[in-house]
Amino acid sequence: MNIKLKRTAVLVSALVGAALAGCSTTSHEPAELEDINEVVEADKVWSESVGESATGLVAPAVTQSGIYTAGGDTVYKIDPRTGDKLWEAETDAEISAGVGSDGEFVAVGTVKGEVQVFDGEGKHLWGARLSSEMSVPPLVGAGLVIVRTADTRITAFDAATGERRWHYQSQVPALTVRAASQMRFSPAGILVGQANGRLLALNGQGKPVFDIPVAQPKGITEVERLCDVVGAPLVDQNMMCAAAFQGAVLCISARDGRPLWRSDVDAVSGPVTDGGRVYVTTTRGEINAYDYATGGLVWQNASLLWRSPSAVVVMDDVIAVGDFDGVVHFLDSKTGKFVGRTSVDGAVRVAPVPLGRGALFQTEEGQITYITVTK
Repeated sequence: MNIKLKRTAVLVSALVGAALAGCSTTSHEPAELEDINEVVEADKVWSESVGESATGLVAPAVTQSGIYTAGGDTVYKIDPRTGDKLWEAETDAEISAGVGSDGEFVAVGTVKGEVQVFDGEGKHLWGARLSSEMSVPPLVGAGLVIVRTADTRITAFDAATGERRWHYQSQVPALTVRAASQMRFSPAGILVGQANGRLLALNGQGKPVFDIPVAQPKGITEVERLCDVVGAPLVDQNMMCAAAFQGAVLCISARDGRPLWRSDVDAVSGPVTDGGRVYVTTTRGEINAYDYATGGLVWQNASLLWRSPSAVVVMDDVIAVGDFDGVVHFLDSKTGKFVGRTSVDGAVRVAPVPLGRGALFQTEEGQITYITVTK
């Protein structure tokens, strides 16, 4: 936590009603896991250690050319079939944010407040000093490396040369939630969830396309008024969605930005969809499923209270989350009932990443595991 930069609330999905800066805190016992009827079988296809990250928020990037991930001060390319490390490249400081890649360029942020960029074969291309540290993975594509720093500045660099193309500065709130989050490309432009509860879209020149509220700050204290947009925005051919801490999930039309639906929720993850439902994880540990078209609550699973479940990942016709104890839970997407379990080595804090018929789970301890399921 860098006090000179800003006051930061650290949220690992257990910050609910926890007061900061000397206020009282309330602890909660994680729910005990009950026996379930396992109707799917999990197969850990491979597992590889890449080392712990400085923030515990580093996640893999999947591209057509392979998987890129990081741990410690090292960036890796991994074979998606075998888990073998194809190459590794060192930075000059621990990695705090990443990985961003389009398969041609690979970018990470370091604790020195720098962005470091490599080509697809691990050759270092350039680095740049930033205005503050990164915790959000760089967004790489369209010839750009786009970074968001802790002071809410968004900066775009030429991916090949490192030349700064543009920057955008939004207002820095007094207090923010430090949670896993990401930027996304969309039909409207570059989607950025902001610490003031708003979803921002920037065009390729860094000019605002829209800036819409997902949630409004409420309450008197700074903690009560936290409403950061968390996780990654959802983007598909029909709609764009975002979710906010102590706020709501909002979905708008991908074609014209028209609001489609909104539902109040205290979110800790970005929304995820399988085309029939939209899934959000809450700060208490519930998994909520909303109707894709209307936003009506279809089901809620409250069996993982205070176990800090991750964002949902879709795996064929089941969904999965990992928790603070390294347990991976599989749920029936239609009913929300548990249908299987397995475990990985360490807490799953970042969103699992879909890959083929399965998903990648990277743990706080730096283990990345590829899991598939069969019935």
